[in-house]
Amino acid sequence: MSPDCVEVISTCRGRANGGLGICVKTGCCCGSAMSQRERMTVLQLIPAMDSGGAEVCVLEQSRALVCAGHRVLVGSAGGRLESHLRVAGAETVRLHCGMKSLQWFRSILQLRRLLLSERVDVVDVHSRLPAWCLWFVLRLMPARQRPLFVHTVHGLNSLGYYSRIMLRATRVVAVSECVREHLRVMAGGQQTAGVVVIYRGVDSQRFSRRWPQSDGWRAEYLREHPEAIGRFLLLLPGRLSRGKGHVDLIRLLADLRASGVEVQALCPGNTSGREHYVSELQSLAAALRVSDCLVFPGLREDLESIYAGVDVVLSLSRSPESFSLTTAEALATGVPVVGYDHGGAGELLRRIFSCGLVRPGDRGELFERVRRVLGGLLVPGPFPAELELSEMQRKTLELYEKIVSDRRRPGESG
Repeated sequence: MSPDCVEVISTCRGRANGGLGICVKTGCCCGSAMSQRERMTVLQLIPAMDSGGAEVCVLEQSRALVCAGHRVLVGSAGGRLESHLRVAGAETVRLHCGMKSLQWFRSILQLRRLLLSERVDVVDVHSRLPAWCLWFVLRLMPARQRPLFVHTVHGLNSLGYYSRIMLRATRVVAVSECVREHLRVMAGGQQTAGVVVIYRGVDSQRFSRRWPQSDGWRAEYLREHPEAIGRFLLLLPGRLSRGKGHVDLIRLLADLRASGVEVQALCPGNTSGREHYVSELQSLAAALRVSDCLVFPGLREDLESIYAGVDVVLSLSRSPESFSLTTAEALATGVPVVGYDHGGAGELLRRIFSCGLVRPGDRGELFERVRRVLGGLLVPGPFPAELELSEMQRKTLELYEKIVSDRRRPGESG
């Protein structure tokens, strides 16, 4: 158990009658000391722990497991988030089971040795290639020594044979309803009884409802960018990559300017290695005479403050995404979101802010929706408790504990 959780264990709303609580200091699920029989060893497999939604999910789940008294191993090729895992009390293991190289075959034997030596109870896989590695390993192990296989599905993957490995898990965790429906289609329209929806969680302590906020970040931004004074501020969060809707944003800026609405749009994200793409976007903005409306502030770690200080957040990915964490974070902060009605973003907007929905790629409707939101007092509805980080952690822990308990119970299996 991590030092932080040891210090606050007596102040946590603990596991009365087996229930979970939230650690006051760390914000994760935790519980009282458990017997050796109840304690689980959980291995999470992911290609790397560098950055991304799946990687952050692994970190958040690891914190909750450690705080609940379980042992956590994370197998990956490494990355900058490994140090955060170790601080949380998880053990990192170097495995290259997510790499398409000869090392992948070596990882099969490494993973088998790890599962046997550490007596792993549950393996939660967060990507397809590691899932195939685990599948081959399980075939090489005695049945009684095989760990339970959980697959957390973070994306709307292709429907071919390669992706069907996800459906072979003991339990499949879909991060949204649209992912569950995608898995049902992958299964040929059959009911997928082993699939459970556990939404990606938003940290409600960090992304609390505090929009609109004219001081703080917004005031500082206007001091640094006086040309933005008197303009509405738009935000398109996410990676600076093709398909995220930056071209649609620039066309929107041109349409708003033509109608007399002055705005400035921020596109935060890491520009390193993406200079050519950013240059293309700046050229398009210049051609449409909106260069002064487009800002690339670089990678930002204060999105919660930016959400609270802008007027509208946009979600314009051309292809549907499985959840859209930035949309959820913005809605939790209370800022209006206008986005395309597909995938996870559409699912969230239909539930919390339906007047922000736009038919994918419809330039006219996008313009009308944004103009309406900027001109009114439209605000998102209440943020559902089941979308909070603590709920994701609680449900994940309950799932692991139930399937392990069912296996350990005489005469029953997981």
